[in-house]
Amino acid sequence: MLAGRRADGGSAGRTLRLPAGFAAYGIAALLSAISALGVAGLAFQASRLTVTTGTILLFAHEQWAFWTGGVALAAVAGALATRFARQRTAMALPGASEGANLPTTALLPAVAAFGAVLLISIYHNPAMIAIAPAIVALVVFAGLIARYHLDDEVGRVRRVARTTHVLLTHGVAFLLLAAVYISKVRSLLSASTVALLICLLLVQLADGERFPIERRLIYGLVGGVVLGEITWALNYWPLTGWTGGAVLLIAFYLIAGLILAQVRDGLRRRDLLEYGLSAAAMFALVALTIGK
Repeated sequence: MLAGRRADGGSAGRTLRLPAGFAAYGIAALLSAISALGVAGLAFQASRLTVTTGTILLFAHEQWAFWTGGVALAAVAGALATRFARQRTAMALPGASEGANLPTTALLPAVAAFGAVLLISIYHNPAMIAIAPAIVALVVFAGLIARYHLDDEVGRVRRVARTTHVLLTHGVAFLLLAAVYISKVRSLLSASTVALLICLLLVQLADGERFPIERRLIYGLVGGVVLGEITWALNYWPLTGWTGGAVLLIAFYLIAGLILAQVRDGLRRRDLLEYGLSAAAMFALVALTIGK
């Protein structure tokens, strides 16, 4: 009976869809709140450490617990996102496909949580107890909702979801790149960290597109290595932390844009000009800001 009603008209299908969508939104809100609470707890503990504000938490023996907790939080955030994807599959809707349940589901929430951990390691003060969880909650919630609609039947909704996913990926990339650059650790460690985390972000960047995960992995590895090399070179350039993060974000924008162009329609000369000139203009703007 229900199937017949859905076949006869679109209104019934939309009526049936709303409860599943509301349930998904509720689950996403719950999982984002859990992730945020974990980050808030870590920020609270970091604010009580007997180190002066401005001292970056690195790898002294007494700080191992902080990093162990941070890695665990990132893993939990990724696991919760995977749980959401499974729930989404259980509430599968007509026209939904594999895009929202790829093995890359866990990557953006996990990397965002680790980015918040990096931020806490730099600014371990009471303000971070509110700021870091807010960032994680926003990214996890918006990211899960966007993922839920990556293969939406309505083209406008699908486009908004994919655009949101790309914008969130760029925001998390900026947070990571700036935090790593601010830390000013040895180039071997900072470049390796950037290469790994950016690789993960680039692999999941094209979720929702019909493109083999194996080829995306290759593109991600290449992009991660390139950003790692740029980070190594940039460590010899005396920039403030957030400015260095902006320069690295421009490089990420260029690489990510070329990857998306290749994934969607194949890379064309127009794409090279568009992303290349945009990146050059943004770099020139940052360079002018540095000179003042």
